[in-house]
Amino acid sequence: MRNEHRDSSDSTTLHLDQFAAGTPTQIGTETGLTVVIKRASAEAAEQSSTPILVPKEGGALPPKEMLGAVSYCYAKGVYESEEIERKMMHDPTLRESVHGEVPDANAIRRFRRLNRTAIQQTLEKAFGFIRRKQKADLLKPLPGQPTIPPAQATLDDSTVFYVKREAEERVQQAAFIDNMSKD
Repeated sequence: MRNEHRDSSDSTTLHLDQFAAGTPTQIGTETGLTVVIKRASAEAAEQSSTPILVPKEGGALPPKEMLGAVSYCYAKGVYESEEIERKMMHDPTLRESVHGEVPDANAIRRFRRLNRTAIQQTLEKAFGFIRRKQKADLLKPLPGQPTIPPAQATLDDSTVFYVKREAEERVQQAAFIDNMSKD
């Protein structure tokens, strides 16, 4: 099973450079997954009742960026901490921004345990934005009528439930895969 997972995540392209410290959010790409996750992680970090904690041996990636990078990996279906570490090591922009001090798999695993709620909130915010964007796109107005910005499109209760469940399942999947990789 582990090899099957690794094969699928090997082909997953990640843009982790967007989570390097000090990297500005790309203007004009409001709906790209990296931008959506980056904004969602910033909101989740600001709204969290507890600070985002990075383990001491977690490398030099600041807490908000680590939250965004890990959440982004989960959103893209990359769950195993060893694979996340490998992808971070192979991203020259991210690696350079932390002076080669990329978080190792154990630090990523501990980060997930310490910040599970913040990761889940980040994914919920991101998936919610994506669903509102899809809804706004479906409700395109007739010519001459104002468009509905994704932030103003509302989600029904079943969609909110689905978004929460999807975020929770991603975090659970990461924990499960990490536990399996120890065996």
